[in-house]
Amino acid sequence: MECYTSIKKKMAGMKSMTWKSKSSEDQSWENYGLRRQEQKMRAARLEKQLKARWALEELIEEQLNRFNALYNQKTMVPTRLKDVSQILMPKGSPAHELATLAWLGDWRPSAVLDLLRSLARSSSSLSMSLSDTAGIERILNQLIHDIRIEEAVIDEEMTEIQATCIFHLPFASVKDRPDGPALASVQSEFMKIHRVITKAQKLRFKALQLVVKKVLNQTDAAEFLVAFARIQDLIHQFASQHKLRKGLVSVPVKAS
Repeated sequence: MECYTSIKKKMAGMKSMTWKSKSSEDQSWENYGLRRQEQKMRAARLEKQLKARWALEELIEEQLNRFNALYNQKTMVPTRLKDVSQILMPKGSPAHELATLAWLGDWRPSAVLDLLRSLARSSSSLSMSLSDTAGIERILNQLIHDIRIEEAVIDEEMTEIQATCIFHLPFASVKDRPDGPALASVQSEFMKIHRVITKAQKLRFKALQLVVKKVLNQTDAAEFLVAFARIQDLIHQFASQHKLRKGLVSVPVKAS
């Protein structure tokens, strides 16, 4: 009888150990499942952030490509004086807009960098990113210095063309000119102007590309492109409205 009782106790103990073992195993599987679920959730959030970053990068590249197409499009070589004036002073840009910002038909490249510097000092988000690295503003100042040197070179080329083109215009009769037909001389000057404008356009895109690719991080680059587009629109709207008001004449009426 005692032997039977002992065997029964041992079997009960084995069952208890088996249950505890199964309970521990189930708990282990449950913990593993929770860890897997948490890991999947974190991976999903990370993937969402990566997709958003990739989407932002694609939008930035798309905007840069548009500026590239605008600034580096192949312009026709001018054949008439009014073609030159249209390149230097586009009819779609009001006078106040041209007088404020234009340089050989569009924004001065260094003005784009100056705009970034102003936004960095006034915008909290841009200021924070620029202050993260002490050398960023020094890099920006150096870029402005370098771009202005390139602008000065282009300005000198254009000044030289303006100073010497008068000697190539056909004021004298063709037979008195030893260097050939008058039209060929004028066309030569137009070609020089075209080359200068092409250099200016490439420098504009270079300045914008430096801002987006070299100076700012991805988020700030997107913010800057948005601000740049809005500022361009605001300046154009202000100049257009001023042009419309210019035609109105106010006559003071003296009360009798």
